[in-house]
Amino acid sequence: MNKKDLEKMTVPKLREEALKYHDKITSAVHGMKKSELVEALMEVLGIEEEPEKVVEKKIKKKAKTFSKESLKKEMMAFKKEKEDALKGKDKIKVKRLRKKIKILKRKIKRFVEVA
Repeated sequence: MNKKDLEKMTVPKLREEALKYHDKITSAVHGMKKSELVEALMEVLGIEEEPEKVVEKKIKKKAKTFSKESLKKEMMAFKKEKEDALKGKDKIKVKRLRKKIKILKRKIKRFVEVA
């Protein structure tokens, strides 16, 4: 049993478990809160507290500001590239460009809805 298992248990089950070791726990089990019960059981069972992992936060990128016109120009450029790729029969490039165009169309729609 470890600390996580004890924290997952409900208070009545923790009390039940603590009553098994009533000779080693000095204070009244029924008057204890969950955190106190967990600590007492950890002491009795000899469970050592593991150090918490430090989670690194990702740095948020600044939101790019777009104008409707710049998005449309970019989309037109992708459409020309797509036509060239179709002539060259480059299916992978066509698929990628189609996705980029679709994303830009969505951005333009959102831009119109917000404004």
